[in-house]
Amino acid sequence: MKLNYRDRIVLTVLIVILVWVAGVMLFIKPAIERVQDSQSALDSAKATRSDLRDRVEADKDLPERIEAAYKEVNTLTDSFYDIQETQIASQQIDDLLKTDEIENLNLKLSDYTIYQLNPFVYVDSTVVSDPDQIVEDYMSQGVTITPETAPAEGEAVAAPASIGSYEISFNFEGKVENVQKFCDRMKNTNDQKTMTVSQIEYKFDTETKGEGEEQVEEQSEEDVSGSMTLTLMVVQKLPEPKTLAVSED
Repeated sequence: MKLNYRDRIVLTVLIVILVWVAGVMLFIKPAIERVQDSQSALDSAKATRSDLRDRVEADKDLPERIEAAYKEVNTLTDSFYDIQETQIASQQIDDLLKTDEIENLNLKLSDYTIYQLNPFVYVDSTVVSDPDQIVEDYMSQGVTITPETAPAEGEAVAAPASIGSYEISFNFEGKVENVQKFCDRMKNTNDQKTMTVSQIEYKFDTETKGEGEEQVEEQSEEDVSGSMTLTLMVVQKLPEPKTLAVSED
């Protein structure tokens, strides 16, 4: 088929339009979409980078805060025995008893167990009569009692907790005043306050005086013998925190 000049012009224009449309659909539009996706990813990355910089700025003193928290926790646990130290508790108790000249006869160390710290409960025992309540209501002038306005007195309950412990039981002999010193030292002067005397029983010894038929048993006023149980509370020490390097990149 022979085309005239006008038809060739029209066909050429159509071919150019088709090529342009195909180029737009196959190359330009995907490229624009990729640019838009890249811009969105860039914006998201910039926002993330800004958040990270803010976090880095907020945590620039994080190593110091961790070190301070570590020291605070260690201070709170200083009065507790370490779980490793309790393995030589027998020697520790012997040393403490020898200080007060008390003879340990047969010390026994229990297995590692859980010690339940019972919640502390305080209940106000103040009796309030009806006339008292009327006066209280008048004095408060209708103020509603809320947790914020409630007085400090009243019921307060601490959360229950449990820690590790050992029980150390032994029979002993010694002077009654030395036994009392030992118990007082467990309460007042022992560096680690978490070894307590949980149970103690003792009696004054008897001694025989005289000879032959004139022998008489008399109760000593100083020498005692008995049994004692100590509770040794244990908290495992935290390892030292690792050094943190905070980067500002």
